[in-house]
Amino acid sequence: MQAMKKILIFGGTSEGRRLLQALTPYPAAVTLCVAGAYGHALLPAESEKLRICVGRLNAEQMVALIRRGNFSCIVDATHPYAAAASVNIKAAASAAQVPYWRLLREKSDTGAGIIVPSLRAAAELIGDLQGAALITTGSKELTVFTKVPGFKKRLYLRVLPAVESIRACLALGFPARHLIAMQGPFSRELNKALLQQFNIRILVTKDSGLAGGFPAKKEAARELGVQLIVLRRPQETGLSYEETVTKILELLGVDT
Repeated sequence: MQAMKKILIFGGTSEGRRLLQALTPYPAAVTLCVAGAYGHALLPAESEKLRICVGRLNAEQMVALIRRGNFSCIVDATHPYAAAASVNIKAAASAAQVPYWRLLREKSDTGAGIIVPSLRAAAELIGDLQGAALITTGSKELTVFTKVPGFKKRLYLRVLPAVESIRACLALGFPARHLIAMQGPFSRELNKALLQQFNIRILVTKDSGLAGGFPAKKEAARELGVQLIVLRRPQETGLSYEETVTKILELLGVDT
């Protein structure tokens, strides 16, 4: 029987889960690293071919994990906006002299959206506009939005239904009635319903691609005349999902 090669995947993203499923029939023992308990909950149970590591690792911890694991390759399937994580993963792979492949999520057509370089810029732009705004950029960088005049009344937050996400919002002073804790991606119809329910005039989002439901958000905003503000995605190079799978299968000695 062919010996299983060890593969390390970073990222509890949809791409990471899809890649994990694609490798199931092949001789690969996968270690999948996710940042938090919520990402862990979306994964299958551990098995002989799957080990799950939960928690954020610094660069030194990544190097130690890679060297200890004797991995044949490392796949960075973290979120498109997790730039700092990708830098650390690539550096750790280089230090451990293990092949590193960055799995890229396809970019979207942002249409009539206003592209901003930072969430601070998005918050400043909201201050110059009128009406309620829905923020869908996650719970980790919300402090800048507390600078928006009247933020407790004007801003609504759509975050993951995780205790730490909700606590972060409440700790910053956002009222509970302005929190929408749901797991996406969402359909165009559901996006429209939420925008209408809270009379939203501004939608702030990331270019999370098709996997993150960006096209549905864009279309809902367009149909309702809601101003779309999009955080610019970090520039990076890498492989498509299909290219990543092909390289792994070649590594495993599987004909493609």
